[in-house]
Amino acid sequence: MKPLDGIKVLDLTRHMAGPFATQMLSDFGADVIKVESVPYGDPSRRTGTAFVGDESGLFLIWNRGKRSLAIDMRTPAGKESVRRLAEQADVLIENYRPGVADEIGLGYEALSEVNPGLVYISLSAFGSSGPWAEDPGTDPVVQAMSGVMSVTGEADGGPLLIGVPIADYAGAMTGAQAAMLGLLARERTGRGQKVEISMLYALISALTTRLASHWFAGEQPMRHGSQHSVVAPYQAFRTADGWAVAGVWGAGDAWPRFCEAIDRLDLVDDPDFDTNEKRVANRTALNAILDPVFLQRTTADWRDRFHDARALYGPIYSIPEAVTQEQVRHAGFVTEVDHPTLGPIPQLRPAIDLLETPGDIAGPPPLLGEHSFEVLEEIGYTREELDQMAADGVLLVPEGSAV
Repeated sequence: MKPLDGIKVLDLTRHMAGPFATQMLSDFGADVIKVESVPYGDPSRRTGTAFVGDESGLFLIWNRGKRSLAIDMRTPAGKESVRRLAEQADVLIENYRPGVADEIGLGYEALSEVNPGLVYISLSAFGSSGPWAEDPGTDPVVQAMSGVMSVTGEADGGPLLIGVPIADYAGAMTGAQAAMLGLLARERTGRGQKVEISMLYALISALTTRLASHWFAGEQPMRHGSQHSVVAPYQAFRTADGWAVAGVWGAGDAWPRFCEAIDRLDLVDDPDFDTNEKRVANRTALNAILDPVFLQRTTADWRDRFHDARALYGPIYSIPEAVTQEQVRHAGFVTEVDHPTLGPIPQLRPAIDLLETPGDIAGPPPLLGEHSFEVLEEIGYTREELDQMAADGVLLVPEGSAV
């Protein structure tokens, strides 16, 4: 069994944060019905620069294991179909602009009347109220407003966008957590509830080390490039053939271990560097010593030395190197799933290992409308009704598919 077997999720989201959250629920057993608009579906099907056939790589990464219902919710028949699905759902996740779900009759107040057990999650950039609530917000905008960009980059340079969609990812993680917390609360109270998630608040929650310095030391958090903001040394170093991160963390013997790995035990009790506070204050002088040392050996050589000293170290891999490194291969973290038109496509398996009730990829990303008839037949629609809805353009099914 999987932890979410028997849980039905109605996914009214698009782009990344919402779809990635519902994909995680699918990995652990939830039946996720992805409601897409006609005629084009989730805009991420047409976004980016990487396409396999007519499918965007972004859509393929964010939507595996779901069933696609392609329906025109601008029509009364389409809206009624989705409302009937919501009556039987355990979780609904939407990322419309605040107020839109209410306007189209799919807001929490309307649906909770017919489904009191519904866990209803609204995911947005800025939340449902406040001066920015009506403004559009995407990952780079949220990175900017969260403060994250202000502390990313070199000290003498401008703010930089983090190289992965970290705001979307924070929203997705929080969204999946919200769904499970809502279901747990329902087990105890017998009632569903509305849950609001702001990507901005989710990402600001990641400012832990920077807020500690700001609130409790009165500092203005600054950019430190690849160096840790409150620990030294802990940063990227150029090696004889590449780059690696090495450093210390915590008290105790972390600094002596580092010094052992680089064969500089004379630094352990150096009065300029024998505490973290001194090392942070004297970064420039310390780096002037360490930078030439790291240039003397290859990345692999340093790995052996740091491993033997049980000190913190990691090579800086490119993304192709990261997904093919020995640790990832050992775990089987990169796998494949058979797509109905593309054949085998790569995927990352679930990152959470539940040893008794493990998750797994439920299936490939769906074709647009691949499950339109199947999903609505399950809630009582007849084949004649579905044929008429398809003829009227309310429903879309892939060309040539069996319905």
